[in-house]
Amino acid sequence: IDVEDFRAGQYVDRELVLVKVAANERTRPEITKIVDIFRARIVDLGEDAVIIEATGDSEKIDALENMLTKYGIKEMVRTGKIALSRSEEIK
Repeated sequence: IDVEDFRAGQYVDRELVLVKVAANERTRPEITKIVDIFRARIVDLGEDAVIIEATGDSEKIDALENMLTKYGIKEMVRTGKIALSRSEEIK
C-alpha cells in the first residue's frame, strides 16, 4: 500500500456515493429531476426505492445528500476522497 499526500500540489479528487432513497409514484419524478441536475444516475429501480450513483467532489456529494434527505435515505455508502496528482503541463 502506498499513500501520498497531494495537498501541497495540484490534484484531482472525487468521491463515489450509492444512495438508496425511498420513492413512490408521486416522488419518483422529483427524485429523477434531482438526479439529472447532479449528473448522477439511477442504477436500480424498485417499487418503494431507487438506488442512485453519483461521483464528484465532496461539496457536490454533500449537496446531493441534502437534497435527497427529505425523501428518506434508506441506505448510503460513500467512498471518501480518492485522488491523483495532476499531470505536468504540456509545453
